[in-house]
Amino acid sequence: MITLKTQAAIAVLDDIYTGEKTTRTNKYSLSEEDRCTLLSKLTTAGIIQLVDLAKPQEIHSYIPTRKSMDVSLLDILEATGEHLNCNHPTTEIFYSKYGNAAKKLGIVNQITRTYLKEIKLFDL
Repeated sequence: MITLKTQAAIAVLDDIYTGEKTTRTNKYSLSEEDRCTLLSKLTTAGIIQLVDLAKPQEIHSYIPTRKSMDVSLLDILEATGEHLNCNHPTTEIFYSKYGNAAKKLGIVNQITRTYLKEIKLFDL
């Protein structure tokens, strides 16, 4: 439901907000180029700010610009240019990984799938 790039952005933000090394980010095996692109997009969107100009490629060179409770999934999707993938039903793995957020996203996924099912080729 959430693309891998969006999941990576969430991991990067989590590491920035918690001050962890790169615990969650490392699980996504981002190339340096992908990590830099992601950091740039999140900075441009005003979600994070670069504070160590000498190391713009490092996650620890960034700080949040607002409280985590004020950053929505929509903010992250708009910053990264990603989307929700509603082509498949929500899986149990997704529910176990994202908890309460997965419940809300599961509803969005199901509603979207229901509406998409009603749009027929003839309508297009």
